[in-house]
Amino acid sequence: MKWFSGLIASRLLKRKSKIDESNIIRQPQAWGITIFLLSFVCIAILLLAIIFPNIFGGKEESVGIIVFFGVIFLPVMFLYAYLMIWKVEVFESYFKFRSIFKNKKISYDNIEVRDVSSGFRFYDNNRHLLSISYLQDNYRLLSDAIKKYQKDNKIKIEKSVTNVLKPIQGLWFSAVLLLFLTIFLTVAILIEDGTSTAFYISLPFNLLSILIILYMMNWKIEFNDDFLIKRSIWGWSKKYALKDVTFLQRQFFGNPNDTIIYYKNKRIALIMGNTNNLYELQSVIKSRT
Repeated sequence: MKWFSGLIASRLLKRKSKIDESNIIRQPQAWGITIFLLSFVCIAILLLAIIFPNIFGGKEESVGIIVFFGVIFLPVMFLYAYLMIWKVEVFESYFKFRSIFKNKKISYDNIEVRDVSSGFRFYDNNRHLLSISYLQDNYRLLSDAIKKYQKDNKIKIEKSVTNVLKPIQGLWFSAVLLLFLTIFLTVAILIEDGTSTAFYISLPFNLLSILIILYMMNWKIEFNDDFLIKRSIWGWSKKYALKDVTFLQRQFFGNPNDTIIYYKNKRIALIMGNTNNLYELQSVIKSRT
């Protein structure tokens, strides 16, 4: 009956571990499984290309397959490591946040909680700390703990910056990854086939990835009670009288709070719904029009 006692012990330990993690927020398990399966596919194709190159048409073709999936495998494994390491431990007056690049203990005293359609975002002196999606288990745990602590200790948090909109910083990873992949594919095509049709087809995707990087670097909107100043992806700024500025909420990027900004009925900006300080901009526009 040792196997039976071992089974019972394992179940009890598993249940205990779940209880012990009641104060922990992790990334959705489904995401980790998806990335793991993707990495498994990459490894399988790499092994096939190395051991059975004729499957892909010969040694020359298999070399291209190895290079392509080898390059894809690296960011996939990085993303998998990020998902596995990312963790938030919630305590009464502080939380511990761990990721690939961070391992911090942060007090609730200066934390600002912002509700967005995708979950919660957390700031310290208007500096973004982390975001928690409603797809994660216990996603309300940290926000509830912070609000309770601040209420019990009569702490009132005010934003230090409310009049500046910038791109969501979490998009940097996707933007850099897209740029890396598009440039790699274009160079690989150029080396393999020269200036072929595939090479010219890849160029617009390179241009798109460069435009996204410029957007992340330069795009910004500042506003006050009288004016709105928009800086374009090229770094050029233009001022608009706020009395002639209007907006329309329209789901464009999948968020019901996505907003189009107009100046004298001419569209001048398209803003993602979970962009920081978007609600403040909408409120000022309403008060001035």
